Amino acid sequence: MERPADHGRGLHRYRARRPVLRHRHQGLPPVSGGSLGEQLRFPLGAAEVEAYHCDGVVGPFRLVSPDQMASMRERIVDEIVVPGAQLDDPHVDYHDRHLDHETVCRLCRGPELVDRVASLLGPDLLIWRSNFQIKQPLAEATGDEQRYTEVPWHQDGAHFDLLPPVWVSAWIAITEATLDNGCLQVVRGSHTSTFHHDVDGTRHSFHQAVPTDAIDPDDIRVFELEPGEFVLFAENALHGSGPNRTGQPRIGLSPRVTVPFVRVTGNPLYAGLDRARHAPDEPREMGLLRGQDYTGRHHLVSLPC
Repeated sequence: MERPADHGRGLHRYRARRPVLRHRHQGLPPVSGGSLGEQLRFPLGAAEVEAYHCDGVVGPFRLVSPDQMASMRERIVDEIVVPGAQLDDPHVDYHDRHLDHETVCRLCRGPELVDRVASLLGPDLLIWRSNFQIKQPLAEATGDEQRYTEVPWHQDGAHFDLLPPVWVSAWIAITEATLDNGCLQVVRGSHTSTFHHDVDGTRHSFHQAVPTDAIDPDDIRVFELEPGEFVLFAENALHGSGPNRTGQPRIGLSPRVTVPFVRVTGNPLYAGLDRARHAPDEPREMGLLRGQDYTGRHHLVSLPC
């Protein structure tokens, strides 16, 4: 399959040192003008909110410094990545670690991230899932790992079953993320459409993927991130990434945040139990990031941070 990184002239690379682009629409009231905005230390600006709604993605932003992330990365590698690689199914150990690992929890609950999501979804936020995105070097990968080092174009809405489908995903760079090691790529404006996903059972993961000929290369944005940076993208934003052609693993973390009126069940991606021992139709263990669960129907648990 043609990898996303092979598109040439249409790639738009975003780095932290570049300012967030201002959208052409002006005159929108600033997010910080209301009572919610006054509570937020790190709100999105009006142009950033508008960019998210138009493009389906916004960022990058700084969550922690590279030095802070270096210390956190050491714990993540030693306590999660290395032990997980010894399991028959490492995905079990790489999912939902915000429920039991303090460092992962701190990244998911950082106000730099949570406040910006609140600018999009409102004051009451629940984390319903997190997962590590780990790409081993292509030269060292074998079998399933070699197939998984490239992530085909897909929409998360095709893989999850939330009703209604309302959530925001973050992509946090644990290591540096570059075009060479397979950084996140997002198709601008794709979140407003539902794309047909072909089924390919030979893939290690992402058995459903969108054909590359359905994508305009000019709409592809490439997010090269320093350690400790993150971007936010919508539930239906079309995204993917190329293989890791460097000599070091590329590691990202993706918290998934929703609001209380959304019904969230188990993990429909896998037929068996996930790490928190949810069967696919059982209520998930959820963490309250801010505000309250005004529905009272979610299974809220204490987070380790």
